[in-house]
Amino acid sequence: MKKNGIKSLLIVVFCACLCVGYFYYLTQKTGGKEAVMKEAEQIISKDLENSYPKTAREVVKFYNRILKCYYSQEFSEEQLGQLTEQARLLMDEELRQKNPADSYLQSVREDISGFDKEDKTIYNINLEDSNEIEYKTVKGRECAYVDVSYYVKSKGKSERASQTYILRRDDGNAWRILGFYQ
Repeated sequence: MKKNGIKSLLIVVFCACLCVGYFYYLTQKTGGKEAVMKEAEQIISKDLENSYPKTAREVVKFYNRILKCYYSQEFSEEQLGQLTEQARLLMDEELRQKNPADSYLQSVREDISGFDKEDKTIYNINLEDSNEIEYKTVKGRECAYVDVSYYVKSKGKSERASQTYILRRDDGNAWRILGFYQ
């Protein structure tokens, strides 16, 4: 009887070790650069024509996912171009005309380079709640003002930057980014 008890205990311990080992394997497999690449791929694969964010807050939230991806710098050159195209799809036609694809891509590259030179990282982005968003009618068009706080680390210090995004409803009733100010 003791032999069966010891065998059972060894089998249970062996199975537990297998489970713990497999869990460790899975958690390590999706960490680091792979997780960042996955985020870039998720953003790029989002079909904004058929699944456009419904609220002004959701538009700004998706745009900020793109920004965070830019500054993670874990993507290919081709993916950077695709990320900037996704960002431009969130822009109002007026802002898109002021930021042609090539010049917008170059501007993003320069921003990323400056961020890298100063060794900065965005460690948190905080959007205001839906009930705090300000809505106004400007020149007969509905606009929304969404405040965002960025928490940035650089060379051992931490700082907060605030930005207000101005969005305007387009003719298709979708919220588009018209501009922003600090």
